[in-house]
Amino acid sequence: MKKKAVALVLAAAMCVTSLAGCGSSTASTTENASGEVSEAVVDESGKVDGVMYKVGLPLVDEGTYGFSIFCDDSKEKPEYYMLDEFKKQTNVDVEMRIFPYETATERLNLDLNSGDYADVVGGWTLSDSMILTYGVNQGVFIPLEDYFAEYCPRITEILDLPGVREEMTAPDGHIYAIPYVCDDTKVGYSPYINGRWLKNVGMDMPTTTEEFEAVLKAFKEQDANGNGDPNDEIPFSADPNNKHIESMTGWFGLPMGKSGIGILDDEVVFAGASSTYREFLSWFNSLYEQGLIDLEIFTQDSSTWEGKGNRDLYGVSIAYGSGEFSGIVLEGGEKSEFDVLPVLNTDKGGMWMRDTNGFSVYRTQAVITDNAEHPEVICRWFDNAFQLENGIGCNRGPVGTVVFKEDDGYRAIDVKTLSEEDQEKFSWGNLWPQSLPKYMPSGFKYIEDHPTYNEKKVMEDTYEPYLTKTTIPSFWIPLDKIDRYSDIASALTDYFNQRQAMFISGEMDIDDDTQWQSYVDGLYALGLEDWMDVRGIEKVVE
Repeated sequence: MKKKAVALVLAAAMCVTSLAGCGSSTASTTENASGEVSEAVVDESGKVDGVMYKVGLPLVDEGTYGFSIFCDDSKEKPEYYMLDEFKKQTNVDVEMRIFPYETATERLNLDLNSGDYADVVGGWTLSDSMILTYGVNQGVFIPLEDYFAEYCPRITEILDLPGVREEMTAPDGHIYAIPYVCDDTKVGYSPYINGRWLKNVGMDMPTTTEEFEAVLKAFKEQDANGNGDPNDEIPFSADPNNKHIESMTGWFGLPMGKSGIGILDDEVVFAGASSTYREFLSWFNSLYEQGLIDLEIFTQDSSTWEGKGNRDLYGVSIAYGSGEFSGIVLEGGEKSEFDVLPVLNTDKGGMWMRDTNGFSVYRTQAVITDNAEHPEVICRWFDNAFQLENGIGCNRGPVGTVVFKEDDGYRAIDVKTLSEEDQEKFSWGNLWPQSLPKYMPSGFKYIEDHPTYNEKKVMEDTYEPYLTKTTIPSFWIPLDKIDRYSDIASALTDYFNQRQAMFISGEMDIDDDTQWQSYVDGLYALGLEDWMDVRGIEKVVE
């Protein structure tokens, strides 16, 4: 999946911690790559082991230390404004190894198998099972909690938020990742519908699946985009890396997330074998057979999806936000032509899965590997990146250039007043690798001359009455089941997604009882019961 990181803010206010000058010669503790705590010497100049200044900036003398970061990003060139700023602040050289999400996972696996991996591995390619496999079991990812306690006051504040340290701590008692704790949207991915197309075909916003199907037919049969070609419209599509097609099972009364996990009567269940999921697949297959679904929905990459959206070919698409595929930039407080598609069939129990309660702890966004020569420098580098004005820089733009201190907050100027070159330089995606951890205090006050339309808030307000009360809980895999669970989880996810595509496209007949039973039997054959046991799921809904 191509997880598009967004400007997220931390869920609890924190005070700003100032790092003051150098200390005198003393002893400090540090931890080597094997996890053994050793004595680190702080010399008279305030350096730990002659390399890193224990407090203050810069972290090191110029030209004496650098490290590499592997992460995924959609950028073709790994150039980020705030990385240059951090170089000026810290004297630390950072080499970015950027790969598109579509290829990053495969490349990371190759690197890990060869031993030629970066000092820091970050991004959406990491997972709990990788932390357990390469951290707990193999020691490739090193424990970080001692570094945090000794050198990282800001990160320590984050870990001390209620529940965060517990969430970050692996079953062996160690913390292997840089924390990424932030306010989060209650719903990540949802459908957005083109309001202009609705007007062009003379239809109202649908409220039921029957009305929705009628709208898609109108999009297909009429020149909905108004370009004179009645045959180029694609009524429905989805983000190739975050399709979330199964989420629409919620319209039929059983909200589902990825891999078939659902919530029924506030209980977490496995819904991927349910009659409700089958009912949804049968309906969606009928849409596909009528030509109402993007024929490339299961084969296109992100650039193809975005390209078709930019050409005004989509009437509806599942996405994080409509700008992800439409190319329309929300500015001036005005909404785009896209509207939030409401939860359908609410009069018949239609619901949607709640992704978060507005707060998330991402515990797999950046790890330090045993190839790193001085992990303490890397930890302090991230701690400095989390300082208030650096967080502002990563989220909105550099203070003093795009954002200015004003009274009890900061004023963010309209970037349209800048030159085209600066508009590009200070655009959100060019500030910081958006798949890496960053930090902003919750409730932070921005004063905006031209606030943008908050599409996500509108979506959340629209969906809130119809969201599940609970979310799918996080969990750690028991140490003695890491290998078994990882194999099962990978096989089950692939199987679930493959069969979903086959049923929708008609390659398998969803209405054939024998073929459906064969799919269900395949789930059990791959280890569904063991997978559920590890996750604490007790019920399969049929």
